[in-house]
Amino acid sequence: MRQALNFKQKQLPRLSMQTWLPLLQCSLSDLDKHLQVITSENPCLEVSSGFEVSESSSDSSHRAYMEYQNHVSNASSDEIEWMSVSSQSLFEKLDEQIVAPLFPTPISQKIARQIVYHISDEGYFEGDIEEIAQQCDTDAHSVEKVRQRFAYLEPSGIGAQDYKESFLFQLHEYDLDDELSILLSAVILQFEQIERFLGHARMSDAKEVLQHLKNPPAMEYMPSEQALLPDLYVEFKKDELNIRINNDFYPDLKVTQIDKFDNFAKQKLKEARELVKLLDLRKATLYNVALVLIEIQSDFFFGGELKPLRLQDVADVLGFNESTISRAISDKYLECDRGVFAFKDFFSNAIDGVSTSEIKHFLQRLVESEDKQKPYSDKILHEQVEARFGVKMVRRSIAKYRQELDIPAFKERKFLYILEML
Repeated sequence: MRQALNFKQKQLPRLSMQTWLPLLQCSLSDLDKHLQVITSENPCLEVSSGFEVSESSSDSSHRAYMEYQNHVSNASSDEIEWMSVSSQSLFEKLDEQIVAPLFPTPISQKIARQIVYHISDEGYFEGDIEEIAQQCDTDAHSVEKVRQRFAYLEPSGIGAQDYKESFLFQLHEYDLDDELSILLSAVILQFEQIERFLGHARMSDAKEVLQHLKNPPAMEYMPSEQALLPDLYVEFKKDELNIRINNDFYPDLKVTQIDKFDNFAKQKLKEARELVKLLDLRKATLYNVALVLIEIQSDFFFGGELKPLRLQDVADVLGFNESTISRAISDKYLECDRGVFAFKDFFSNAIDGVSTSEIKHFLQRLVESEDKQKPYSDKILHEQVEARFGVKMVRRSIAKYRQELDIPAFKERKFLYILEML
């Protein structure tokens, strides 16, 4: 392996850093587009793309891409159908509804559009009422009155400040009798003490409505996860790990000499040949970074935990600057038996010699096994981590790791658990 890491660094001074660094940093999914821009300005270059083929073409790269998309996609048929018939954004949907009779005056429409500007991708209002009032030359009471009218907009629940208010907004969609409406409002507002309502005669009716409320309210407008395209594969063959570059998605560059041979033609020919070398250099760089990762993080590929690893550690082995390694791993992925992982996932800090990756996995297991009636708060998670690993940490680190793992706060987890149990 060490011989494979013997990289020809002396190539770099002869090559254009202005072209090299963006090419190195570019993700594989954007590489074709990036190269198309370069080749459009160079008559000596032609690019054969794996993403754009004619109807009669049987280009294997295109087929590979489609097969990969089908392989990794976990979208339901309903999501796929929705995506195929609707490309309207959340904000376009809201803007077309800011009309009379809900917003009958120019000032109410102005306020409503300012409110829309402060709505998150999830559909919650995250702005400041006082600030919007100043921007619209009105008072906070008027702004809040306009915001409350969002309860009648689609998607239902939009513009609320939190999930409780969003649920209350969504109740407007249902034809409820007074008793059920009062019960549902009380249950939503006192969700943390929902057990006090379980004996109510109409609780089964309330449960039916609660199970259909959306959280977050704009979930159907939230961007879907894009299929991750691995730059290389790490495969286990004959008792060892092997690396395979994902060449199916690398465009083919063809250098052609134009008829004229003046200074312009000479320069463009030189740039064309240089770009071909740079593309190979990009592959070699990622390959060598992967070699280092496999050597240092071999336990992970066999089911173990990640070890502490810094960008500088890899830079030292390969003879690069740390900033170059940072560019090289940006938006790059590898696929192995354990799934598809970003290169950056293999770099983990340490706390008193314990990898943060190992701490995160412990947090994940704690939450997965917690009592659903009494979820762990960050304080308890913090205490458990310190006791398990014998380290000293600040509590905000636990909150940070939890957020990075997409684990909701304990109050939100309790709410989700209660919904499951209803």
